[in-house]
Amino acid sequence: MDDYENRPDEMNDIDSNPYETPEETYIQPAPPALPPQSAPISYRKPGPTQPVATQAMPPYSSSASSPTYYHDVSLYEETQEDTEKRRKENRSFYRFVATVLILAMVGAPFLGFGFGLGVRLFDGYFLPILLDDTIERENFSFDNISAPIITSQAPGVRPNYVELVQLVEPSVVLISADMPSGVRNNFFNFGGPTLAGSGIIMYETSTRYYIATNAHVIAGADQVTVSIAGSPKIPAMPVGRDDDADLAVIAVNRGDAIQQGVHSVRLANFGDSSLMQVGEPVVAIGNSMGEGNTVTNGIISAIDREIFVQDRHLPEVLQTNAAINQGNSGGPLVNIYGQVIGINTAKFSERLAEGMGYAIPSNIAMPILEGIMHQHDTATEQRPMIGIGFGELNERIISSLTETYIIMGADEADIIIPDQGLLITRIFPNSPAYHAGLAHHDIIVAVNGIIMTAEHQIIDIFSALRVGDTVTLHIIREGVEYLIIEIELGPHISSF
Repeated sequence: MDDYENRPDEMNDIDSNPYETPEETYIQPAPPALPPQSAPISYRKPGPTQPVATQAMPPYSSSASSPTYYHDVSLYEETQEDTEKRRKENRSFYRFVATVLILAMVGAPFLGFGFGLGVRLFDGYFLPILLDDTIERENFSFDNISAPIITSQAPGVRPNYVELVQLVEPSVVLISADMPSGVRNNFFNFGGPTLAGSGIIMYETSTRYYIATNAHVIAGADQVTVSIAGSPKIPAMPVGRDDDADLAVIAVNRGDAIQQGVHSVRLANFGDSSLMQVGEPVVAIGNSMGEGNTVTNGIISAIDREIFVQDRHLPEVLQTNAAINQGNSGGPLVNIYGQVIGINTAKFSERLAEGMGYAIPSNIAMPILEGIMHQHDTATEQRPMIGIGFGELNERIISSLTETYIIMGADEADIIIPDQGLLITRIFPNSPAYHAGLAHHDIIVAVNGIIMTAEHQIIDIFSALRVGDTVTLHIIREGVEYLIIEIELGPHISSF
């Protein structure tokens, strides 16, 4: 918009006419004497043009101070009063524009603050209310899940692995668990501060996707994210977990998934693991070594195996020779029809044996996962927890610890490492063990006066105790220090 003071000089002249143009404006010459009465007068533009206007004119005034101008067909006379009025209107308009601009500049920060506050209130209060899917979650049952399976596969015929993978892989997610500094699970996961795992999309509501995984994949994490079908990382939230069964459920908001390009998902089909027989072909899919989904195949090597892993006793697991590597935990073990018949959980990692992976059977996993979804008391909250991961000592571990202590400056003659015991490999944040001061690589020699020779001993002791009971641990630290530490057992928690 023009600035008034920058207009041409003729526009600033109070006696000038802004509508005047050289071609269309002419001054009325002094007419001859008129008859006594006024009569219609025809006015023409110079030259052979047609009349522009014909109208009755008032009696002619010979005053030269008020010239009369004609523009097109209009008769227009501008006085000094009209010009001043126009100038005032222009000034008012410019003042209005300037006021709006000033208010916009001054008010923008306040408007932005108000908008930001509104977003925070929406995210922190209103959004959780809108995203409440409690009723849908409580109605969850694997019996009501409709998911595709392969129907063209005939028993005894070599599986079409390409078709099987294309069916199942979209329901397998990559899980990243950001652990506190210094925490690492050497038995299951891969990585440093961020550990890798896998999960299975098992249910969807109007607002969330629910994912089954292993409890040890997410336990102790500060933050957990998932990648669905190759998407960027999507933040996940804990729903619940059963540490003894090594099962957990996490969820992602559909809105968060949409922001990362995920508009729909494929649910996994959970089958009947009791129908599996030794020798039947299976496929394992998961985030192997944190490198993304990897597919391996094998057979069912054994059923109803019993294993002890860290502080967990897992009875009746499936054994397979399909390669299950670090990062595969929480992923599916599927049959030739594309049905999940197990959740991969562990592998035998000794150098003396290969091809020994283990999966929690679907028939054991499904009722536990349903209980977590329904938020029913699966006795998890009532079982005591100390908050450690551990493994049995062996010759290889003892030799490695001895070399480490010597490098740290210990005299080999002073190093104390028992032939039997449990090596602490993980301390869960904010757990009883954490607050009692237990450390990574402490060796548990005895619990409540019982010498530790196998993992199941400490599990049996804890299973007979309750939340609030105290246990006494005899510890060797860094090969040279003998400690006795008392710890009050706490409840399991459903957070990461």
